[in-house]
Amino acid sequence: MSIELFASQCEFYDAVNFPHGFRRSGEFTLAESDILSRCGYTIKQLINKRLEPQNEEQERILKVITGEVEATSNVEKAWSKYLSKTSQKAHMKRCILSDVINDADYSSDDYAYDDEA
Repeated sequence: MSIELFASQCEFYDAVNFPHGFRRSGEFTLAESDILSRCGYTIKQLINKRLEPQNEEQERILKVITGEVEATSNVEKAWSKYLSKTSQKAHMKRCILSDVINDADYSSDDYAYDDEA
């Protein structure tokens, strides 16, 4: 599959998940970073239905994303990797002390202090 079938005039970037860019994230190879930057905008437009698939390769990547077929091309593999990295970040939850304290059912009666000891 040719990168040119997905290439766009607009460069794709994800400032939320990769604020320093795909290349500097340490998550992607240089080739994957280039593919995401050059093809990501078109793929995102296809996913959001703002762009209709123009060829079989664009239709196929939508099937890859929905899990109907396995990723085989470099473009499909790079986008699948991107999705796996961004979905993992979305599922991570920050745990702070107030979450732990508020979730527990404590009362002052639970702690008896023995003054005689």
